[in-house]
Amino acid sequence: MRRRGEKVVKGKIKWHRASQVRKIKITMSVIAVILCISVAAGALLVWIQLKQPSKVPYNSTSLNSTEIENDILPEYDNSFNLAVVNASNKINPDFKVQLEDYEGVKVDTRIIPALNKMMNDAASEGYKLKLISGYISIEEQDKLFSQEVQKLISSGSTQVRAENQAQTTIGKGGYNEKQTGMAVEFTSEKTAENGDFSSTDEYRWLQKNCVNYGFVLRYPETKISVTGRNFNPRYFRYVGKDNAVKMRSFSMCLEEYATYIRQQTP
Repeated sequence: MRRRGEKVVKGKIKWHRASQVRKIKITMSVIAVILCISVAAGALLVWIQLKQPSKVPYNSTSLNSTEIENDILPEYDNSFNLAVVNASNKINPDFKVQLEDYEGVKVDTRIIPALNKMMNDAASEGYKLKLISGYISIEEQDKLFSQEVQKLISSGSTQVRAENQAQTTIGKGGYNEKQTGMAVEFTSEKTAENGDFSSTDEYRWLQKNCVNYGFVLRYPETKISVTGRNFNPRYFRYVGKDNAVKMRSFSMCLEEYATYIRQQTP
């Protein structure tokens, strides 16, 4: 014969077990839904990667105008970024320039996104930069060098002295960074008023902000003995953002920094 209290206890136990079973079923259902969503998301990501592979090398068609406006700028390795061309280092014959017109000046197409953003950002803040020089072929460079030498000779310099001086301002063909397409020169409306770009607000803006776009002042006044070139406030060179920021923090010019990077590389 069963007691009344015993029925109550057993009923509560059965109800408790049924409740636990329901909770387990609900938990398993939630886990199953989450797994299905995860699998679907993973499949979608794989599909996107196959359709839109990342880190496509930049050329005139690899980045559209919308991507550039959204600040998606391409990055390159240091075989491009840190190519050093000066009086002691002739441009590597294997270096291939990819030319494109920008603002009426030829430059390497790979620097255009950063150059374009830098000039647009400057303009949006009221600083009107004008690009006046970019790529120059070896043949054109030699002509400019010869003209400068003849000008100095006509002013009383000897042939040797004229050539040495011309090398510090113009440079021979193949020994000038204009042949890389990564070196550019700027001016501004205010420059025409006094002829000195270094005294303009545009120059001060460039000095402060250029590294954020991967550019550096190529021939600083304090590095003449290293670069072999006179100070030129108009002349800026693309080296990539990471390199530009580090060069500033280390107070290095391109020659010093390129040597430093080579020493750090096993």
